[in-house]
Amino acid sequence: MSQNPPTRAMREHPDLEQLKRQAKELLEAYRASAAEAVAEVTTYHRTADPETFALHDAQFVLARSYGFESWPKLKAAVDGVTAAKLYDAVESADFTTVRELLTRRPEIVDQGRGMSPLNLAVQRRDLAMAKLLLEFGANPDAGIWPFQDATSPRAVARDRGYPEISDAINEALEKRGARESGVPLEVRRKIREAYSSGREEAIVAVFDEHPELTDWRRADGTTMLHMAAGRGDLPIVKWLLSHGKDVNARAHSVPHQSATFLDRLPQGWTPLDFAATGRGSDEWLFNNGKFQPIAKLLLEHGAELSPLSAATLGRWDYLEEFSKQHLEGKGVLEAAVKGDQMDILRRLLDLGLDPNEPIQVGHMQDKAWSSGGPIFQAVVLTRVPMARLLLERGADPNANVFTAGSATFRAYGTGNPELMALIEKHGGWIDASAAGYAGQTEMARKMLAGEIDPHLAPNDMSGHTVAEQLLWGGASSLTDDIVRMALEHVDWPPEDLRWFDMLRRPTWNNADRPECRETFKLILARTVPHHRDPAHGQTILHEVVAGDRGPGLQLATILLDAGARLNVRDYLLKSTPLGWACRWGLVEIVTLFLARGADPVEADAEPWARPRAWAERMQRAEIVELLDSKRTT
Repeated sequence: MSQNPPTRAMREHPDLEQLKRQAKELLEAYRASAAEAVAEVTTYHRTADPETFALHDAQFVLARSYGFESWPKLKAAVDGVTAAKLYDAVESADFTTVRELLTRRPEIVDQGRGMSPLNLAVQRRDLAMAKLLLEFGANPDAGIWPFQDATSPRAVARDRGYPEISDAINEALEKRGARESGVPLEVRRKIREAYSSGREEAIVAVFDEHPELTDWRRADGTTMLHMAAGRGDLPIVKWLLSHGKDVNARAHSVPHQSATFLDRLPQGWTPLDFAATGRGSDEWLFNNGKFQPIAKLLLEHGAELSPLSAATLGRWDYLEEFSKQHLEGKGVLEAAVKGDQMDILRRLLDLGLDPNEPIQVGHMQDKAWSSGGPIFQAVVLTRVPMARLLLERGADPNANVFTAGSATFRAYGTGNPELMALIEKHGGWIDASAAGYAGQTEMARKMLAGEIDPHLAPNDMSGHTVAEQLLWGGASSLTDDIVRMALEHVDWPPEDLRWFDMLRRPTWNNADRPECRETFKLILARTVPHHRDPAHGQTILHEVVAGDRGPGLQLATILLDAGARLNVRDYLLKSTPLGWACRWGLVEIVTLFLARGADPVEADAEPWARPRAWAERMQRAEIVELLDSKRTT
């Protein structure tokens, strides 16, 4: 299977007859040895033979060039077998159409409009439709961004009291091989709290008390040993191995699972592969010191090598048995950088592997690719010699690593002058939003003054002007000097809904950073506190509560002082900020809201969405007492 990204772009209204003609033209051009045709065929069909190359081969190559797995998949998409049509069919309870669409393109089962089709079916309490979607592999744990855990189909069924749908989900997961549905909430909370404590002995103590937890397994085959190995938890790995857990348990891709691109696993990953990539921890800040003893222990217990783990371990005796084609798209260059294996990195590059190592991170139909992982990783880990080698071999410092930015962006973020000079020498640059995100105050000033190129590419996320993009990046990095500079050039009125997303920026990915309060106040001074998310209806007060992002108590106080309302319900959890605080178990914030006049009963809310219902369902005894005491005063 080709690991190369799509090279053709489908027009807005594709025509199947035109695509058939393109396939015939490709066939004729390839047979005539036209250079472009030969290059395209070679990219997507490694076993192509000019003597036997036929129309069906040309159709296969064309489909891959457009980003589809096969000609039938491309044809189905052109024929209107689309995610939009599926969503409409689910919404109208058209079972026949749903089955027909998914039979032809099962990979679209989790694609929707802000929520998955299964989420829609569960919210409508449509058991028959939910079962049909689960039959085709729908993911019951794919929640709605940004509050995935609270809005997944499984959580919705539980929280709203739809036991028949919960049973259907559990049954489907068990058929797929999962062993996680029967663990009681209180036991799951124990293990979460143990992990949150950061004390490995606390986690082992829970395992000793509840050994059944170690049989936990997701539908994708991920076991507790996978997760512990990926996080570098050596005592836990030792405990699991001593209790007979399978050292070569294979995780596998779930073909129709959505969640996020990065949640999808390559076929057959073992605990050693998880360890070799740091999966489950901060994968960019790979800890080679943790990896090496865990790898040694796993290998002593019979773990099998893979190209990925061999590259991280520096095992050329294993890798030399593979061809360039077999190693392409496997992430071995990035793995060699993580393992600090300079000789392996050089040998792999000598073999002819692309130094940018493009890797598909979604399904073919998603056309989502990541590129530049090796140089990105070298920069993040400050491995300057490796970065120099990659750049000399043609690595692009501006290549975009999926969801993480470019190596150039990370180089500026490190503040390492040697890395920044090296990156700049090889053509690295960052745009205005990245300059703000990297906290480059002087660069931001020069961009605003027109002294350097801001590489402005307007978009609806980070903004359409240099100032807007600097504000977006500066607010995200809590660089108040950039925020102040940018705000002087932003003229949105207070009621402009764009302020809602801008208020989010300081609070996301800045947990436990009290300085986010100052950035937050700078932005709040320009707007009002009652904006609502247009898709799901939550206010910024809801959002600072959820998961207690950052210093939530202080941010909530700032918002209440500015006039934020406590009686607004969102559209998904159908709850007020108090309800959200009860759901997430935030005692101090519940106390604050009650002191500021929040209604502890909310008799007008749906019974399952009332504060006490959340507290009871999530087993928050202290909050139940708080609510009851407020009712009696």
